[in-house]
Amino acid sequence: MREPGRHLRYLLRKRERRERLRDLEPVREAENALSLELDVESDTLLIAFGGMNQRIGIPPFEFFAAAGDIPVKRMFVRDLSQAWYHRGVPGAGADLMSVHELLAKTVAQHRVRRLVTAGGSAGGYAALVFGTLLGADTVLCFSPQTTLDMSELARMGDHRWDDHLRPLVARGELDLRWADLAQALPPARRAETRYEVYCDESLHTDWQHVERIATVPGVRVYRFGRGSHTLIRALRDSGALNTILRRALRAPAGDPPGGVQLAPLAPAPEGGGRPGLGEGAG
Repeated sequence: MREPGRHLRYLLRKRERRERLRDLEPVREAENALSLELDVESDTLLIAFGGMNQRIGIPPFEFFAAAGDIPVKRMFVRDLSQAWYHRGVPGAGADLMSVHELLAKTVAQHRVRRLVTAGGSAGGYAALVFGTLLGADTVLCFSPQTTLDMSELARMGDHRWDDHLRPLVARGELDLRWADLAQALPPARRAETRYEVYCDESLHTDWQHVERIATVPGVRVYRFGRGSHTLIRALRDSGALNTILRRALRAPAGDPPGGVQLAPLAPAPEGGGRPGLGEGAG
């Protein structure tokens, strides 16, 4: 039976953390591409990348709150130009590599020893790119795009991003070295980088993106049979997102309030079965 004092301390820490993380929420401030919480005594940094709606599939403060009271440094990066970061971010530069340089400088300045990058959809693409370039320990991506090549997207029947990609390509702003992650990741990856890719395989367009990088060294695919493109919301609601983040950050499993037991992620069946949320693939 849980000690009353311990449970109360847990709830107070959780409320304090939520109040602090809520400061990361103002995604509508166009001049603010970065939200930082770096004054934590930790050598672990969690960088989350916003997607086309400048979120991660869920509001940023909710994503960080899913990490609970884990004492880690946190950074949220917004793609204000809605261009998979190929137009850079204010204060860094106007291309993909300028974002990398800014992030690399931040990692070095704060003496980060363990780095985790995360994102969903276009933010998942960014987590893959920058996690690879920075030599992250773990990359968490949810329903990511893995190619920005319009001919390849057309072949896949994925026209969801055409209106964003056409001007990017027409103006020569797309860094072609990182247009196809199936080709870009293997030679750039550092041996210690591990990728966790989460996807609803019943959404064919999303699954095709994931299949393209499934054989890249270091990639482990976690496939689900529902959740659609916003799978991360279902993972949050089931409590699995907390488990995923704690595992990536190498934090203890903790003691959830109310005695809730978070279901472990188990491997997806090889015979074609589709796991439901909470069963997952690991």
